[in-house]
Amino acid sequence: MDRSKSLGVALVSVLLGGGALALGGFVLASNTPHQKALQCIESSTHSHTCSVTLSTFPDSLEGVHGANGGPHPDWVTYSNDNVVVPANTTVNMTIDQYDTGGNVNNPFFDSVVGTNGGTAAVNGKVVTHVALGDTGHTFTLRGIPGNGKTLFVSVPLPYNFGTKFPVRLGTGTYPKPVVVKFSFTTGGPAVYEFNCEFPCGGSREGNGFGEAMQAFGYMSGTITVK
Repeated sequence: MDRSKSLGVALVSVLLGGGALALGGFVLASNTPHQKALQCIESSTHSHTCSVTLSTFPDSLEGVHGANGGPHPDWVTYSNDNVVVPANTTVNMTIDQYDTGGNVNNPFFDSVVGTNGGTAAVNGKVVTHVALGDTGHTFTLRGIPGNGKTLFVSVPLPYNFGTKFPVRLGTGTYPKPVVVKFSFTTGGPAVYEFNCEFPCGGSREGNGFGEAMQAFGYMSGTITVK
């Protein structure tokens, strides 16, 4: 089976088999985001184009969750759980990846899916996938059951192997980030969920999808198209 067909089959299995996760997204999106909305900045030179930047951290010490990381300073987190973008617009997204990583549970999430052109740029290099074991987090955007929207974007965020140039943010110190850039195009008004599909949280079962992974404001959030 060729790569495109393999990805297609995997996408169907992910979407059909992810009912529990999608339902969880609906519950998350039904709550009011507790973080200030991050607005996509509209381009002054290209119509119907905007840009937004997020980050992924190995803990919550960079300031988003309050002094000293809030109630769970050791939980991994995105930098914001509440992103707002315009309708019918190309969104140029940058994600600064500060965390380590390993193997995803489903290798489907090592591949770039749903972006404009089917690619992402990692520190300036155009890629379609990340090597096995080299994914740190993912940015996985999906529709919420019942809203009739089918936008699906998933981008692996590579393992950060560290650097000699540490970055101080909030009360945390991190390696220089791996910079991942990609774009996707929105349709009409809707609310979508984004989350991470790398098992980076704790759980009683040991599958890595508890705690931060299930907590709105850490590794889950929404993108609202207006």
